Amino acid sequence: MKLSLREPISALITPAGTAAINVIRISGEGAIPVVARYFRPADKLLSAPGHSIVYGIFYDEAARPLDEVLCSVFKAPKSYTGDDTVEISCHGNPRLAARILEQLLLHSRMANPGEFTMRAMYNNKLDLIQAEAINDLITGPSSKSQSAALSQLRGVLSAKMNEFIQRITHLRIQCELAIDFADQDLPSIDEAALVHDLTQLQDEMAQLCDQSQQARFIRDGIRICLAGAPNSGKSSLFNAFLNQNRAIVSPHPGTTRDYLEESISLQGYTIVLFDTAGLRESQDTIEQEGIDRSQQLMQDADLILYLIDAQTHAGELDMSALDSSLHSKTLVVLSKADLATPAAISTLQDALAPLTVSSSSVVADDGLQSLFTAILSRFKLLEPQFERPLVTNVRHLAALKKSRQSLGKALSALQDGMGYEFAAFDLIEASTALEQILGIITPDDLLNSIFADFCIGK
Repeated sequence: MKLSLREPISALITPAGTAAINVIRISGEGAIPVVARYFRPADKLLSAPGHSIVYGIFYDEAARPLDEVLCSVFKAPKSYTGDDTVEISCHGNPRLAARILEQLLLHSRMANPGEFTMRAMYNNKLDLIQAEAINDLITGPSSKSQSAALSQLRGVLSAKMNEFIQRITHLRIQCELAIDFADQDLPSIDEAALVHDLTQLQDEMAQLCDQSQQARFIRDGIRICLAGAPNSGKSSLFNAFLNQNRAIVSPHPGTTRDYLEESISLQGYTIVLFDTAGLRESQDTIEQEGIDRSQQLMQDADLILYLIDAQTHAGELDMSALDSSLHSKTLVVLSKADLATPAAISTLQDALAPLTVSSSSVVADDGLQSLFTAILSRFKLLEPQFERPLVTNVRHLAALKKSRQSLGKALSALQDGMGYEFAAFDLIEASTALEQILGIITPDDLLNSIFADFCIGK
């Protein structure tokens, strides 16, 4: 999609529907005169300084008044997009907003998803990391994800990527100087210092990559699958997590035939919770399909809460439905713990060793608190420090890993005596990968794909 970066674009930037106000934005070359065609007093709008608000009446093409409005004027380059921009605040009737937008579209075009932000990036108001952070800030489902997005919007991650690029460039220049002046009687470069600096840089990138799992949990949430035999308490626990009766609870086995999915917030982290069909052998083809889906969800989950009724006798335990390959990401939950004695629970815990075991009760006060604590400690979720860079985006992580791999190749080239030419080439690849994160060099089709996820008004 070939976009003009000069023509005026318009869009409603508040959610559709009835509200106190709606806001329509127009930005681009000639945006202010376009609004002045329909606004009275027009001269006051045309002469308004940037960062000012002008009150008046908005008319349609036939000079019929539509609404009393406030026009917020922003002049290039001091606007969100970097271009002349007017934001028209009208009353919140969606039909009024549509009629105002209709007039503007006679002399502008409808903005594409994320196009206002894309123009801001092209006008050097922000880089691609910050642009993506804006969308994450709008859509972030939890307080932790919102804080991470704000950190990236403020440029914390961008600053670290730029620092990496500068350091890689410095090392590359040293290699290129060694190539250019190899046949001259000049002091050779300090190769030991070069190797040391490369190693340090690679280690710092490795630390960022190692934090990526927690970063993914912050941005996308933790996928937790409730599994176990029929009537083990999965649906009751699911409802207790949600604090509402979302799943049907019944004493009859096989009530849940398909999985249910809901999201909750747990100490600022998003938990994506799945209630699944009870695991057992069934001749019912529909129930068996639900069981097969349960098995797949267990494979894909970050954590499996495998429920066992706390009243189960230790000698009756049957864990055959839980594949041994899933033990490492399984937390056994002794449900209905309020109906069992502490001694019985202790016996079950011993019988289930070495699996990690917690307990829960959906009726006792604080009956889920120990389970919540066990879930968070399971992931070793430290309190994130958002003043430090954090890579939460899968695209960023892939590029960072590629850059680190290129640094590793450059290091091997130096240590194996392959020559500075190979090291310099690998260092160029390392910096190129980081430049793609920042959007310094990014293919148009990738940009279109990224901004397609934005709302039209952003």
